[in-house]
Amino acid sequence: MAAPHTSRGIELYTQVSRIHAFRLPDGLRHYPWRAVALAMAGLALAMLLGSAAINAAFAWRVRQIDPAYTALSGTCYFAGDARHYTRIALNGYSDYDLALLPPHYAQLNDRGWWPLFPALASGVIALGGGACSGQIVNGLSFVLLVPVFQALTRERRALALLALAVLPFGAWLYVGGADTLLLLLSGLLALAARAGATRPRAASLAALALGALVGLTEPHGLLLIPAFGAWSLGLAASRVWMRSADEPRSLWRLVLEDASPAWAPFFAALGIALGAGAWLYQASGHYPLWPLMIMRTRAPAEFAAWSPGAFARTFQDAIALAWRDQLSMPALQRGVELAALVFGLALAFGRQAPLWPQSERIRLPLHWRVGILTPLMIMFAIGQSHALERALASSVFVALAWHRLVFGEPGQIVRWKLASFPGLIRWLWLLAGPALWLLSFLLLGWEPLV
Repeated sequence: MAAPHTSRGIELYTQVSRIHAFRLPDGLRHYPWRAVALAMAGLALAMLLGSAAINAAFAWRVRQIDPAYTALSGTCYFAGDARHYTRIALNGYSDYDLALLPPHYAQLNDRGWWPLFPALASGVIALGGGACSGQIVNGLSFVLLVPVFQALTRERRALALLALAVLPFGAWLYVGGADTLLLLLSGLLALAARAGATRPRAASLAALALGALVGLTEPHGLLLIPAFGAWSLGLAASRVWMRSADEPRSLWRLVLEDASPAWAPFFAALGIALGAGAWLYQASGHYPLWPLMIMRTRAPAEFAAWSPGAFARTFQDAIALAWRDQLSMPALQRGVELAALVFGLALAFGRQAPLWPQSERIRLPLHWRVGILTPLMIMFAIGQSHALERALASSVFVALAWHRLVFGEPGQIVRWKLASFPGLIRWLWLLAGPALWLLSFLLLGWEPLV
C-alpha cells in the first residue's frame, strides 16, 4: 500500500498535468490583452478628466446666472442634448409643449430624440444610477470603444489605441448624449459587415440587427448608409471582376448567392434604414409631417443649398471677426463648422494620387471616403452646417481614416521624424486631434465668448 504523501503527490501531479494540457485558443492567446486593458484604463481616466473640465466650464458659466445651477452637472444636464435625454429617461416621451408655444413644424418635440440612448439611461436609473445615468451609459460606451477599435484596426500598441481619447471634435463624446453610443454601435456594425468575408449568413443577420440599433440611436446614423452601400457594391463588383473564365455559375448567381460577402454591408445599410424608418413612422403619428422635417428641425437653413457662393458668404464674417480678434459665439460656431469641413475634405482626399516621391503607401478604402464625404454632401444639399462636427465625431469611418493616416496600416512601420515630409504630415494629423477636440470643447454650450 502506497504511503499517504505519495498518493497526494500523484494526485497533485495529475491536476497540474491537466492544467498544462488546457490551452487557450490561438486567437485569445495572441490577443493584445495588456494593450487593450491599458488603453481602456487610459480612456476611463481621460473621461474623468475631460468630464471634470466640462463640468468646471459649465459651473463657471451658470454661476454668473444663479449659483443654484451649479448643483446640476454640465455633462449630465447642460452640455449638448443631455437635458433632453435625461428628461425622457426619467419621464418617457411626452407630447407636452415645453415652451408653451403653438406647435410649429420647425419645433423639435420629444420624439425628435431617438429612443435607444434614453432607454439605456432609463435602465441605468432603474438600477440606481441616479441623475447622471446618461453619462454612465456614455462613459461605458467610450471605454468599450477600445476593444471594438482594436478589432477594426488590429492595433496592438496601447498608445495608438489611447489616441481615441483625442479623436477630432471628440469633446462631444464626453457628455451624456448619444454620439458616443452611435460611434460604438457603428464600430460593431463595421465589424459585422467585415465578418461577411468568412461567415456571410451569420454576419448578415448580425449586421441587420446592429444596423437597426444604429438607426434607433441618432439621425446621424442615416449618414452611414451610403458608406455601407458603397462597401456592398465594391464587394459585389470585385466578385464579378475576379470571376474566372471557366466559372460555371451565372453572373447573377455569383452576385446574389447567399455566400456572397456583399450581403453583410448591404444588410447593415438596410438595418439602419429600417430602424430609423420605424422611429420616423411612429413619430409622424404624433407630429404631422415629421419625416419631411427631419433635418429642418435641427436648425434653420443657414445658406442656399448647393451654392458655394452662399456658403462662402455665410462664413466670411466669422473669418473676418476671427482675424480682428472679435469672436462671438455664433462666429465661433461658424469657425468650428468651417474647420470640420476642411478636416473632412482633407481626410477624404488624403493619400490620393499624385503622391510625394518616396511617400508611404497608406490605403484608405473607398467606402471610408464615402462615409467621410456623406455628411459634407448632405450639408450642401440642405443648406445647413449645424452639428457638422458632431456628425464627423460620431462616424466610425472618420475615426478609422484619421487613425490610419496617423499610425499607418496594421503592422506597417511609419516615419515620425519631423525632418521627413511623411513625418511632418503625420505629426500634423496627430495634433489635429487635440486641437479640434479643444475647438469642440469651446462649442459645447458653456458660451466662453460674449
